[in-house]
Amino acid sequence: MTDREPPAQSTPSLEDVAARLEAVQAREAKENAGAERRKGKAEGIGIGMRIGIELLASVLVGGGLGVFLDDKLETSPIFLLAMVSLGFTAGVMNVLRITKRMDVANRIVHGDAAKDAKTRQPAPSADDDGE
Repeated sequence: MTDREPPAQSTPSLEDVAARLEAVQAREAKENAGAERRKGKAEGIGIGMRIGIELLASVLVGGGLGVFLDDKLETSPIFLLAMVSLGFTAGVMNVLRITKRMDVANRIVHGDAAKDAKTRQPAPSADDDGE
């Protein structure tokens, strides 16, 4: 075996390797940023669709039950109006539940929960008499 050194021209310099590495890292960061942006848009569209469908479905189910009850009991649209109102209320409550869950998840991801806990007033203790 011989210990031959490769020619100096075929060995890349440290600066050349560092420049190539920076270029690759910059390209990957740019691709990842675009993928994250597309993912965020898709999640937002999905949540918006879910909220709309929840509201529509709850009102339609309430209306259907109201029409059914009005038909069976031979009443005027009293039950229709009541059930549509109840369906709308249930849909709004579902939307509030969804947004609250998103808010909690967002605070956990971005670390705002710890900041909010520090700014909250402490709960009164049991031995406080309120004076």
